[in-house]
Amino acid sequence: MSRTHFESWQDSPPGEDASTLDHVHVHPVPASRRRKLFLRLASMSADRALAPFRIRRLLFMFAALVLAIAVLGAALAILNSPLLDISRVEVEGAHVVSAASVKQLAGVKGQHVLLADLEAARQRIRALPMVKEVEISRDWPNGIKVAIVERAPWGRWRANDTVWAIDSEGIVLEGPAPAYDGPIVTQVSALPAIAAGAQVDTTALQMANELHRRGAPLPLPAVLSYEWSLVDGLVVVTEHGRIVFGGADGLDFKYTVWALLEEEAQGRGEPLLFADLRFGLRPSVEIGLNLGRGVLNREPHTAHFADNTESPSREASSAAASTR
Repeated sequence: MSRTHFESWQDSPPGEDASTLDHVHVHPVPASRRRKLFLRLASMSADRALAPFRIRRLLFMFAALVLAIAVLGAALAILNSPLLDISRVEVEGAHVVSAASVKQLAGVKGQHVLLADLEAARQRIRALPMVKEVEISRDWPNGIKVAIVERAPWGRWRANDTVWAIDSEGIVLEGPAPAYDGPIVTQVSALPAIAAGAQVDTTALQMANELHRRGAPLPLPAVLSYEWSLVDGLVVVTEHGRIVFGGADGLDFKYTVWALLEEEAQGRGEPLLFADLRFGLRPSVEIGLNLGRGVLNREPHTAHFADNTESPSREASSAAASTR
């Protein structure tokens, strides 16, 4: 930028009137310089206007920092306070299950109430055979509350000469099974191994209860017991023989076929010794007098008798042909 010259009367020789000097030159301030000056003045004004806001912001940040430090200190004090160590465990809903066992399995006594792993404690208690549901909550300031729902006997399952109580989910319960009018399902296969906490086939129990409710299709022969195995499923043992139902599919149809077979056998004056109803319209059937002999075999496709005499005749009912 060229140098600005400003000559006025102050530069004129003595004795001369400055107004008469025609060589006075006035150079205006360039626009860019005026703009810079304006912006500088505006910036100074803005800084003065924002100064209180900046001070308030700094004060707020300082207060927030002090508060955060105070909260952190309080949290550390709480975490290290022995007043929040768990000193009591309350158990609700324990009637058959030992409350002492529940407290021991919880394993939270002496731990900090905020740091104790309640989910792990719940899983340990849930593993008890008689416990169906568990809820654990903190009981401030230094306690834990455990609420359990015990399993209730729903059916009876005989295995290894022991009658076990079974709940509605098929879980084998501890202790002797309560006496009631419902049927007992006898497991005749070695597997699954039965012990408290094991699970059995609830479908077989449901079928036995339903068949027990309906009763035998005819007044005779009477139903003696219900058996279950991995191979055959549910088997109804009557005074004359064995009726294999298998699974629960088509229960009504199987019951109807059983009734027809009993009617045909009695119409011939012979007992229904065996019927496997798992094959739909083609059940495996054995009808005969079988005098002086008892069926010992539990397999669905063969029959074995106590003596060496010839096995009875095998005939299909009028509603189903024999598959033997």
